[in-house]
Amino acid sequence: MLDKERHLLFSLNAIDEMQDKFGGFDRLDTVLSGKDSIKNLRWLLTVLLNEGAADDEEPLTEKQVGKLIHTGNFADVKAAIFKSFSMGNNGTPEPPERDEEEEDDEEDIEKNATAGKE
Repeated sequence: MLDKERHLLFSLNAIDEMQDKFGGFDRLDTVLSGKDSIKNLRWLLTVLLNEGAADDEEPLTEKQVGKLIHTGNFADVKAAIFKSFSMGNNGTPEPPERDEEEEDDEEDIEKNATAGKE
């Protein structure tokens, strides 16, 4: 169990860091199952958690993230990483739920765009 709800974000920043460390994000399966798989998993999870965190949150260290992973959730952590990778590359089949404020903002943007065409 994590200390609070957290999100993994496979952003362009994360892909760039992966390329620097592993030579490419296409090696994800290899680096999470090879000789240094535990070390690589902890590093990658730290990157993804920090990318998914709010801008005002203090970044997590690898040591802090290592305390969140154990043999009981190791497989789930790997699955979550692969899921975030898939969502980051392919998007999600379901759009995220939106609150009324976001819908109002989008309506304002559409109105402004329409007014600009007239």
